[in-house]
Amino acid sequence: MTRRDLVDDVLSAADDPPGPLTDESDAPPATDETDIPPESSDDDLLDALGDEVSRDVLLACNRAPMTAEELAENCDVSESTIYRRLETLSSLGLVERTQRIDAPSKTCYETVVDGLSIHLGDSLRVEAGSSNYVVDAMRTLLAAIDVQQLAYDREQNSVDVRFRLAPHLLDSLVELYVRDTNSREE
Repeated sequence: MTRRDLVDDVLSAADDPPGPLTDESDAPPATDETDIPPESSDDDLLDALGDEVSRDVLLACNRAPMTAEELAENCDVSESTIYRRLETLSSLGLVERTQRIDAPSKTCYETVVDGLSIHLGDSLRVEAGSSNYVVDAMRTLLAAIDVQQLAYDREQNSVDVRFRLAPHLLDSLVELYVRDTNSREE
């Protein structure tokens, strides 16, 4: 039985119980304008991110909308280089044109994603959009453990999980748990 089958079995055993496993806020986000356009490929996105100027543009435009002139000065490159990078980043859905209140007649650019995830599996997959650090952490945990049993208690709104863990990972888990427990008590 796969992990997904196990989760599906637990959830289907309850009649859509409320709680963290079925809360709509945990559902995959609806596609919106911050998602990478379907025509862009993962290779195109990785190529753009491999370029230092493109990364500098994304970071600068994430802090505040900036004009091409400001970006050229900030990145220490020519405006024509900035416009080429902006065209690429815009076509990938990572930046968009906007205007600032203090300069309404000038076109500015801002980063429209706050996170990128690279997933390795049967193939390489890149996702852009809002970051969900809790879900990312759970994915990382599930990749490292072998879930043996999963039970959801609707009344207690709790999950009991039994899993196998390599001994070296058990030591790390116990250390993190103790450290986290101690910091919450202080």
